[in-house]
Amino acid sequence: MLVFPTGEWVMVRRCEFCDSPVPADATRCPVCREEIAEETLERILPLLKRPEAKEVRFVGIFARLWGVIRRPSATFRDIGQRPDAAGPFIIILVNAAIIAGLFLSLSSKVTTIVVLNATAGTTTNANLLVSPHGSYFFLLALIGMLPSIMLGIIYLIIGTAFAHFAFKLAGGAGGKMKTLSIVGYSMTPIIFVRLLSIIIVLAIVPYYPTVVNLYDAGALAGITPSLVMFVYASDVWWIIDIMTTGGFLWTGLLLIFGIREAHDTSTLWAVVVSIVCTAILILTFWQMH
Repeated sequence: MLVFPTGEWVMVRRCEFCDSPVPADATRCPVCREEIAEETLERILPLLKRPEAKEVRFVGIFARLWGVIRRPSATFRDIGQRPDAAGPFIIILVNAAIIAGLFLSLSSKVTTIVVLNATAGTTTNANLLVSPHGSYFFLLALIGMLPSIMLGIIYLIIGTAFAHFAFKLAGGAGGKMKTLSIVGYSMTPIIFVRLLSIIIVLAIVPYYPTVVNLYDAGALAGITPSLVMFVYASDVWWIIDIMTTGGFLWTGLLLIFGIREAHDTSTLWAVVVSIVCTAILILTFWQMH
């Protein structure tokens, strides 16, 4: 452990030959020039091994979004060297669109007996989304994207502020923009989990029977909360919650690479900070749920 005059402290590696402090990713001691081994965690878990190239570049934001899943170590080194806010904002937009899709997938499970003519007593079976008033639910999904985007931005700002405080407490050297990029790109697994949630809803959630008069706006508006409560009380929602928690654990794994590459810490210390951040994220999710 190294303590600076400012009071900051950080876990550092030391040369096994001359006991001099060495950079976290060094393979040769800058003092005695001896070859030094990689960190223990990187030997035990090859997935956490640092990329060999000092400078790693991917092409564009979308390559980064795919790269954090396929090659997180090299991708987060690139993000740490060239942070951006566009990628995290795209993730927020995609997440809002997926939440709208989840709402529509739930609405598609409503098969209703629609009263066509109250006087004659004629009815027909119809799916709400393809019924004459299906546009009402598409409009609700579109409008619902706005608060989702705003909440996503707020969570990104709050998450960045908390994570940056944790990184600085651990002696991290990166700036706020690096932290924002790391936190934003680390949320990519949540996108995949929620896409899978839509598939699960379409495949498993049973149809929700109800009788609705298409010409009664109040009856139409009443479907949404009753449907949500119907699904929320089912085992399907529990499955989705567990999947979301798994997505947060995946996010925590990505944070290890981001913290280490952008804030120049050891792998061990990056793991410690990531565990703390992930634990708080999961506890907050279940408390608010």
